[in-house]
Order: sequence, then C-alpha cells, then structure tokens
Amino acid sequence: MSNDFVTVATLNTPTEASLVRNQLEAEDIRVFLSDEEAVGMAWYLGTAIGGIKVQVAEEDAERAFAILDEHDPVPISEEDWKTVEGFENGWDEDEDEDESPADASLEEQADEDAPASNLDQELNRAYRAAFLGILFLPLQVYSIGVLLTIVLGDHELTPAQQKKINIGFIVDSFLLVVILYFFLPLR
Repeated sequence: MSNDFVTVATLNTPTEASLVRNQLEAEDIRVFLSDEEAVGMAWYLGTAIGGIKVQVAEEDAERAFAILDEHDPVPISEEDWKTVEGFENGWDEDEDEDESPADASLEEQADEDAPASNLDQELNRAYRAAFLGILFLPLQVYSIGVLLTIVLGDHELTPAQQKKINIGFIVDSFLLVVILYFFLPLR
C-alpha cells in the first residue's frame, strides 16, 4: 500500500469539495481534502492556494476518476431555484403556469407604482412645481399653466388626480394673493 496521494479534483468551495468527498466515500474510497480549511477561512485566497484538492490513495485513483467522470456536473439555472406557488395555493398541476395569481398581483402592483400615463406625469410635475414655486416664483406660473391645461382638456380624472389638482390650485392661488397684496399699493 502506497502512501502517495493523487489529486482527482480541484474545487473552489468547501461545499463542492464535501459533495465530491461524499460521492467517493459512498463508493468506499478514502478521501483527503487538502487546503479545505484554508480556503474556507480565507476564501479570497482560494485561487492563490490553488483551490481545494480532493485527493485519494494512488491505488484508488483510477476508480475515483471513473466515478467522477460518470457524474457530470449538473448545471442549475435560476428556474430550478424558483418555487411553484401553485401547489401551496391548491392549484392543479395541469393548470396554466403562465398566469399565476402571484404574477397577476405583481403586475397590478407594478401598474400602481408606475405612472399610468403622460397625464399623470404632467400632473405630478405641476403639483411639485406648485410647492417649489413658494421658493422660486417662475415655477408657480408653470404650475398654473399645466394645471389649467389639464383641467380644460377632455381628460377623465381619478379622485386622486382631482385632489392633486385642487391642492395645486390652492397653493398657487394663495401665493398669487400674497404677491398681489405686497406688490399692489392699497388705496
């Protein structure tokens, strides 16, 4: 019996090395993992050390190579990690997987988060400009112009949009009254 070891695999992580060790030990091959602790403790030095070396006795090397060659690595894609929520919710396996309730709720949430249209974007700009106009007067004029354009247009407004328009006009009107009060002489 020889005391020489042969490296049959070089791996990057202790987990991968342990899986290979378990595979070989299941076939009654004694395995030694060289540099396992060093790479586990200082993973950033793994490449400099040369990775974790899976070593077997010289007389077991051919059998170890044959076992490792039989079992090609299995690529794991992102799809393999996803869970099927349908079984938790009581769906039948034959149901259409393209449109699950979780997907539908995510789409609805994305629709709520994103501005629905150009109208919403303009309204949000005018609303912000009404408040920023307190500090910078020309924004007040811009806000009034955009709000008037929206109100006078033929748009179907939601209650939230109508509320923003009302608040914008209140802020704009208040500032205009204050400006007129200070700049027009009272008689």
